[in-house]
Amino acid sequence: MDFVAIDFETATSLWTSICSMGICVVKNNKIIETKGMLFKPVPFEFNESNIAIHGITPQMVWDKPQFCDCWKKIKPYIEGKLVIAHNASFDVGALKRTLDMFGIDAPSFDYLCTVKLSQKAYPELPSHKLNALGEAFDINFSHHTASDDAYACAKVFLHIIEDFGINSLEDIKDKFDIEAGKMYKGFVEPCRKNRKKAPCAK
Repeated sequence: MDFVAIDFETATSLWTSICSMGICVVKNNKIIETKGMLFKPVPFEFNESNIAIHGITPQMVWDKPQFCDCWKKIKPYIEGKLVIAHNASFDVGALKRTLDMFGIDAPSFDYLCTVKLSQKAYPELPSHKLNALGEAFDINFSHHTASDDAYACAKVFLHIIEDFGINSLEDIKDKFDIEAGKMYKGFVEPCRKNRKKAPCAK
């Protein structure tokens, strides 16, 4: 499958305070690119609790571009693509709200949440947090570093693809009863996890 995994870190509790983004591009089930970007959040404010989580300080981003300044470079990664995120409601919501704040039209894409997918695929695991899944699947990454989180998210989805023989969104719906979410201009449809018995691996 082809998809792109994304992750955002924020400077405060506001979803629009994006200070970092991670992108991991997958083609034919192979990771071909992983990158991270730092942004100067708007407004330029940081909470100590957020800094404690991701380690990004005001000094690290005071001279970085704002998210809107980089959008033309970011958009081709996700426009029309299948986008994957861990706790996708936050990442897709942060993207939508930030674009709205800057008066930028939202792109169109389908998206899936690896929290929901991993809960259906591996209900026996005690936790479906990204760091716990990393330990379960032997994924080496630095948690809350956006580029690493995007990479780990991609690896989790690839693990599910391999274990359950996934080749399409239809396979996701058939095996997990999960509907892909959608973003398009002016609206976001949530990724839906219906209550269906956990599937068997191939």
